Amino acid sequence: MASNITVDTLTKGSTTLNTDEIVDTNSSQVCKAWVNFNGTGTVAIRDSYNVSSITDLGTGGYQVNITNAISNANYTVTSSSNREFSTSYPLMVHTHSYSTTSYRVGHVRYDNGTWVDTDISSTQVFSN
Repeated sequence: MASNITVDTLTKGSTTLNTDEIVDTNSSQVCKAWVNFNGTGTVAIRDSYNVSSITDLGTGGYQVNITNAISNANYTVTSSSNREFSTSYPLMVHTHSYSTTSYRVGHVRYDNGTWVDTDISSTQVFSN
């Protein structure tokens, strides 16, 4: 038999949270994993949620390794990147090879198809 507890606010120490603000992390409406990383030189995570590491796959290619597996490999990834040059050019971000524990991200120059490392790369995962 299921039980319900109904409250308007929750308090822990001096912090009070209105129960309307509680997020169901199992919802398909919340981000399951995200990462912001430096993709040049020694690849390094700047900040992340549910991402354990980044694997450098060579120029312009990275594998994002997920800490707690996603429920299935039919998720969506949104990505952005920035390459700081004195002469800039547009980049395409390519995501592929989705599994429940990792996915790959690649950065390609739009004008000539050359793979390039990026100073700032960000990706987010949404899934059921």
